[in-house]
Amino acid sequence: MDEWLKERYDLARNRIHEVGEENICPEPFLDFFQKEAGFLCFTAGIFEREGFPEDENLLAAENRELYADILPENYAVSYGNPSYASEKLGEYGPCFCFLYAELRGTVVFCYEKRLFDMTVLFELFLQIYSAFTDEELPSLEAVRDILISYVNDYCQDMTENRKREAVDPSVSFVKDIVMQGKAGSTAHLYRYGEYITDNEIGLARFFDSLSEDEVEAVAATYTEGYRKGFAVSRKDIRRKKTVEIRYHVGFERMIKHAVRQFEKMGLAPVFVRHASHVINRRDHHRTGYTGAVANPQYDYDHRQDAALYLTSAFVKRRMRSVQSGYEKVRQLAKVMGGPAVIETFGETPFTPVSKMEALLLSEEQKKLKQEMESQEALITNRYIPGEERSFTAIAYPVPEIGRNFEEIFREIIKINNLDSDMYQKIQQKIIDTLDSCEWVEVKGRGDNETDLIIHLHTLEDPGKQTNFENCTADVNIPAGEVFTSPVLAGT
Repeated sequence: MDEWLKERYDLARNRIHEVGEENICPEPFLDFFQKEAGFLCFTAGIFEREGFPEDENLLAAENRELYADILPENYAVSYGNPSYASEKLGEYGPCFCFLYAELRGTVVFCYEKRLFDMTVLFELFLQIYSAFTDEELPSLEAVRDILISYVNDYCQDMTENRKREAVDPSVSFVKDIVMQGKAGSTAHLYRYGEYITDNEIGLARFFDSLSEDEVEAVAATYTEGYRKGFAVSRKDIRRKKTVEIRYHVGFERMIKHAVRQFEKMGLAPVFVRHASHVINRRDHHRTGYTGAVANPQYDYDHRQDAALYLTSAFVKRRMRSVQSGYEKVRQLAKVMGGPAVIETFGETPFTPVSKMEALLLSEEQKKLKQEMESQEALITNRYIPGEERSFTAIAYPVPEIGRNFEEIFREIIKINNLDSDMYQKIQQKIIDTLDSCEWVEVKGRGDNETDLIIHLHTLEDPGKQTNFENCTADVNIPAGEVFTSPVLAGT
């Protein structure tokens, strides 16, 4: 199988080299194909490279080149921009913009050495290119059909691969990066294929400045929160064998300690990247480990690319693939404990611009999408039962927060380690008071005009029932939260 796939890859790669030198495709499409051929040849070079360079300057330049086309300063003339694609390619613009976004998956697949993904994307590019080298331009419908066939043909493979990655600890690509990283070097940051900025470099250098004991303590807050999440919800963590670790590139030194701490609990780490293929993406949100977002507007512009192919037939195909994917990893799914999440804050706020040229879901497709996500959640819950799994979430600042980054980070460490027992008692007094109420009024002060009346559920047995959750430093770190679901009628 691998030999056959390698042969397909070699044929496609060689043909793409030729495309970059050909002029048989008419304008305005020639520019797109030549630029994409050059881009794909570049990712092919990384894919075929043996070993990994240690020269940080070379790696930084390579990383910049991979993401340059979608960076804000270049995005106005990028085919990844729906407005530009439609301006240059007319009615074909949305299809080519979709193709562009899918081909960008080779950026991460070339570092992971994923032969299948590289091959099918190369072949997709060539299939579209071939359609534009005939004497007459293909119809828009013909181009759409090629893209839709690609999605349908590989739905099962891509969905099943995604489900396996989410529960299989034997996938060692990221664990190798984390455990083999060298103190004082940032070269390992570029091994992911993710976009690397001063935030990721600054985080790595900050952790390098901490002692082993300090990093061990930071990691312990994170891993202990995960363990406590099982304890407070009366779930047996001993029935679980794996934990999914989600984090931002730059936290590797902390993650290395966390891996060892989780392993002492009997939990092997699972790392899964935010989805690259359109089949597995969910809007513009990133679930999994990630580097920097090169351009939030690009991600936003492609949040509804599924509009190209989303039909009831696809939903059925997708659900069959989700089911078969989980069935193939049934035993691994059963022992998945849930995610341990490290979030970040301090990034420059982003306000998206909605573009009329971007692919957008119709009202019917929005309903299909909701149905698909609901069905997938139900299937997931059958294989990874919600009543048996838990999670934890913790957040830290990135250097972009400002010049006091290190001071703020150290203060967050202190806050994350507040005495949970003390705050549990304080918060319980708040809850006892709130449980005696029918409504809670929330009013702003000064110029804040917030004015909410929140209706609480009636407690039939206040001695045994409560409206509020007393949340200390377990699933949500740090301590300091009481929350409820109000009665909507009357709120």
